[in-house]
Amino acid sequence: MNKFLFIGIPLIETQYPSAAYGSLRPVISQNNLEPVFIDLNIKLKQCLSEKMFDELNNWSMFASNSISQEVKEKYIEVIDNFLLNSIDDSVIWIGISVLSYFSARPTRLLLEHLKKKNVKSKILLGGNGLSSKLPESENKEFGVWCLDNNLCNFSIFGEGELALDNLLKANTNYPGINDPNFEQVKDLDSLTNPDYSNVNWDEYQDPRIMITSSRGCVRHCTFCDIATVWPKFSYRSAEKIVNEIKESVYQYGLTKFEFTDSLINGSVTNFNRFNDLLANEKVKDPLLKDVTYTGQFICRNKSKMPETTYELMHYAGCKQITVGIESFSERVRYHIKKKFSDADIDYHLEMCGRWGIPNVFLMIVGYPTETLADHQSNIRALHRYKAYSDTGTIFMMRWGFTMHIYDGTPISSMADDLQITTLGIDNSDSVYNWVSALNPTLTLPERIRRRLELHEVSTELGYAMPGANKELTAILEIANNYNGKNNIVFPKAESNYG
Repeated sequence: MNKFLFIGIPLIETQYPSAAYGSLRPVISQNNLEPVFIDLNIKLKQCLSEKMFDELNNWSMFASNSISQEVKEKYIEVIDNFLLNSIDDSVIWIGISVLSYFSARPTRLLLEHLKKKNVKSKILLGGNGLSSKLPESENKEFGVWCLDNNLCNFSIFGEGELALDNLLKANTNYPGINDPNFEQVKDLDSLTNPDYSNVNWDEYQDPRIMITSSRGCVRHCTFCDIATVWPKFSYRSAEKIVNEIKESVYQYGLTKFEFTDSLINGSVTNFNRFNDLLANEKVKDPLLKDVTYTGQFICRNKSKMPETTYELMHYAGCKQITVGIESFSERVRYHIKKKFSDADIDYHLEMCGRWGIPNVFLMIVGYPTETLADHQSNIRALHRYKAYSDTGTIFMMRWGFTMHIYDGTPISSMADDLQITTLGIDNSDSVYNWVSALNPTLTLPERIRRRLELHEVSTELGYAMPGANKELTAILEIANNYNGKNNIVFPKAESNYG
């Protein structure tokens, strides 16, 4: 039987397999091809030292401009051992999942190696990363640039299920195939449930099943490009979601689920229905009693999210939510278009504390309108919310790097209004180095200084920040890239930042 090799590459999580593989495997099978999943990301995690893997990740995230020859050779070695050795005459297609902007560099390196090795299989790219514009790829959309440079045969822009089905049926005129003008799937309930057959779950650190209940977002945050991929928010019926969870538990024996959604409570009515149904199924079926789920969540006010919602989440098995707070300055959040108040955060934390729902808070340091007073709001909030950290309701703080500005996001289109100038435009890491004439003291060194100060305060107050040492190492790498350019003086790294 002819084969379709599905390749997962960095930069993605190592706790679970690619959600794209699960979603597209049924499409591949229905077109009389044997799906074979090769997770190069997890193979690299296994084969590289931690230091080398971090170096690869920093390069993927544009925190550094290059990788060492040693890491590059190790990456090529993994490609040869786990991909090229799997290619024979039966492999008709090689599909590569370019999840995001941060997958573009590793993809390019992989494609150039496949071309060098004269691989005859048809190469297909898919994923949100194809719409990214990289300075090192002539500022073209990455998927277009790869086509123009004969590094692939096809690029699928936008959602993949219907486009891939049409491509495998030789209908290359379907919207999104080699064309950035794609169409959004209108009815998510019409799609076949994902299939994770042949996944070696033992390879993953914390195996769980990825599940999708919605696509798109009800917000249009200025820093985010979700709306370019899913212009309209759409969601699956609660009944379909619960049935998929049940089928997955019976088939794979796993009870941990993680939603791929931008936000699981985009439709509060459907979210409540889902939690109610799942809680009832757990009571009726002993095989489901250990089911838990995690997902991204939006903070809402009490009128839209009464206590009953949090109660239902508790009984349905909500183990953790990731919330984009972004800033503890209400002024900054409203410019971002987050649309929730300080009082809403207080209420949300009170409910999560009462019903035992841990939160991971995602934060942005150095948003273009952030003043020193806004920065001090972040510091004051850390003191105010310490009790929630001590009890685990704020399970983790993720301060990230510093504000990046990506092409295609609303904030990039506001550059003229905010008088933003991107410095070092010819360098691939230029998204980090920008300045707003309306807020001229918020330079890259000042953003880094604020990030380090927030780390110090968070550490002193006992907030959990797993992985912060890697984030800070990447930030210092960014500083090193710019050291000596434009008369920039960066804050010095201190030994207690690790």
